[in-house]
Amino acid sequence: MTASARRSTATASAAAVVTDGHGRVLVVNPVYKERWNLPGGHLDEGELPRAALRRELREEIGLDLEVGGLLVTAWLARPEGAHVFHVFEGPQLTREQQQRITLQESEIGEVRFCRPEDITADMVPPHVLPVWRAALAAREQGRPAYLELSP
Repeated sequence: MTASARRSTATASAAAVVTDGHGRVLVVNPVYKERWNLPGGHLDEGELPRAALRRELREEIGLDLEVGGLLVTAWLARPEGAHVFHVFEGPQLTREQQQRITLQESEIGEVRFCRPEDITADMVPPHVLPVWRAALAAREQGRPAYLELSP
């Protein structure tokens, strides 16, 4: 192991592709960011991705949701340290669940459902767009994807 390998650190996050009955994807607008994201967030130290995602869903939108299989794992190489994205299959929300969405106002300013084709680099962080597209494709194809990205 090289000295630089010992010093490298990586952060990780988990998100879900949650949909409504019309094939639209739930997106959240964090109050501390300029762009939209899939619901989810960073893993706490020692936390597993699926457990972190369920915690984040409860915190961000107030729903205790089951999380399905892994859609994408993406490694983003950054100068400040790598970041690993885990994107899981989320549920299709019923109308009742949609009405029960409760925002954590200190973190989430707004939620909405949008058509997958409307998710563009103007809406989401550009470095995340390939991850979103891969997750949506993985849902359609029925097999997970792995990405290695550079900013």
